[in-house]
Parts: sequence; C-alpha cells; structure tokens
Amino acid sequence: MTENFSNIKIPTNEVINEATEILLKDGLVAFPTETVYGLGADATSKTAIFSIYQLKNRPKINPLICHVASKEMAYRYSIETEISNLLVNAFWPGPLTLILNQKNNSGISKLVTAELDSIAMRYPKNKIFEKIINRLDKPIAAPSANISGNISPTTPMHVFEEFNNKIKLIIDGGETEKGIESTVVDARGRNPIILRHGPITAEMIENKIKCKVLLGTENSSIESPGQLLKHYSPKKNIIINSMEYDEQSCFLGFKNIMPDSNFKGIALNLSINGDLNEAATNLFKMLRILDKSNSKNIIVAPIPNKGVGIAINDKLMRASLQNE
Repeated sequence: MTENFSNIKIPTNEVINEATEILLKDGLVAFPTETVYGLGADATSKTAIFSIYQLKNRPKINPLICHVASKEMAYRYSIETEISNLLVNAFWPGPLTLILNQKNNSGISKLVTAELDSIAMRYPKNKIFEKIINRLDKPIAAPSANISGNISPTTPMHVFEEFNNKIKLIIDGGETEKGIESTVVDARGRNPIILRHGPITAEMIENKIKCKVLLGTENSSIESPGQLLKHYSPKKNIIINSMEYDEQSCFLGFKNIMPDSNFKGIALNLSINGDLNEAATNLFKMLRILDKSNSKNIIVAPIPNKGVGIAINDKLMRASLQNE
C-alpha cells in the first residue's frame, strides 16, 4: 500500500490561509522553524493545546513555548524585564526562548504553561511561521513535532514518520537550519539563566549584552521545555563519548574520529571539518538515519564540550538514557 503524503504542502498563500483556518478551528499544524519542526496550536485554546499533549503523549508537567511575531506581541502576555529587553534586542527573531512572568488574565491556556506563573516566549526566525502568527494575531504554542521523547524532526518527512496523516497539514519549509531546539533563558532576574542549551551560547549572550550568564541546575521542578531527563531518544541503544565500535554497531563520528576502512557497519560524520554548528544541524537527521539501520547500538564519537557542542552533548546525554 502506498503512503499518502497529501498533508505535506509547500507554503503558498493558499496553504498559509489553510493553516490559519485550521488554527482558528482549534486544529493542529506542523510548521518549519529555523531550529526544528514544531506542532502548533492557538495558545489561547484549551481544546487545541490538549490535542497537542494527547497526540504527542507529552507529560502535562512539561510546558510549551509560545511563538510570537514581535516583542510587542510577547509583552502582551508576559512581563518585560531589563534583561529580557537586552536579549530580545540582541537575538530576536532567532533561536532564543525567554522565560518571563505571565501577565494576570493573559488568556493563554493554563495547559501551555503547566499551570506555572511563568511563560516561555520565542520569536522564531522563519518567514512562513511569522506570517501565520501575524494572521492569527495570537501566540502559537508549538513543541517539536514528534512523539514525546523521540528524536526531534528537522524535515517535513520526519514529522510524517511520527504522525502520518494524524495532522491535517504539515508545511514543507525544507530542512531546518539550526537542527536543534532553541536556547531557553530565564530572563526574570538580574542575570540570564540558561535552562536549556541551544544554538545561542552563553558566550554569545555575554558578548552581546555584557552580563554574566548563569547556568540552571537540574531539579525536580520543570520550568522549561527540554528539562526532562530522558529526551531526544532513538529506539536503539546509544553510547556516547566512545571510539570503540564493533560489527553490531553503527557509528556517528566527528571530524577525524571515524572507523577505519575495515568497518562493515554504517558510519556517518556530523562534520568532517569539525564545525560544531554543522554538527548541530546534522545531529537529529543523522540519528534518525542510524536508528533505521540493522545495527544494535549507535556509537557516538566525543564532541568538544564548548560553544554549540555543549548543547549537542546535553542532547546526546539525554538521548543515551535508557528506560529502566
């Protein structure tokens, strides 16, 4: 039986109108962003947001990011701070999510914020998504468009592999640029606190806004998406920071760390040139390819723990944790 890909559509004006209509009727749409593909819904609709959690099998304690098309839209629902203004002016639109306090009676569904007083806000750098947010004139809550805990999607076909035709519309914006989720920063205090590592690094933030960046600690309270311990996981066993491999394994290399010519398994290289940004772009895509192989394990070479490499290693660590 041939698969029906009719719900994957190029973003014409007609398709953008269709997406807006679906959202207005409490439906779900899969969108491209510069980071990964998102599964979006009207952030003010309890019915639509409930559908996201249900379809993804996402824990209700894990809040969603509200995507906006301007800082003015963000501040309709959240309380600005000195730090948030510095970050917004330096990095929006872009792969940076800010945790702020919600305004009273914001109208955002409590399911979006996991009933917290805080709210996660991002202005994505993607013209397709931005156009739809503007037409809706409300934030779009959108986690990654995958079953909760699975590898995040960076192409429309990845979304289809996760949900098939359970989503009415998957907008085809091609392969995503950054390849990993946005950096999440708590911007409510005197210093920005990174809660989830992503494409925008602590060094980039400190250089731009001249303010010391703090790192959040792992604790029992989930304040931001991406803090669940087991996350981004392939179905196969994943072994990180290793140069040991065998015939039962496939290998994900970096720079010159690759198996020798006698290796019979599948081996992919995140970046032959050792470019960490390229490695981040390729990470989820290559993990998906290796996860479909006949190998028992996925071995991942050591990745330098600096710059975007910190985000890559954080995601690989969470991906490597197996269910008890």
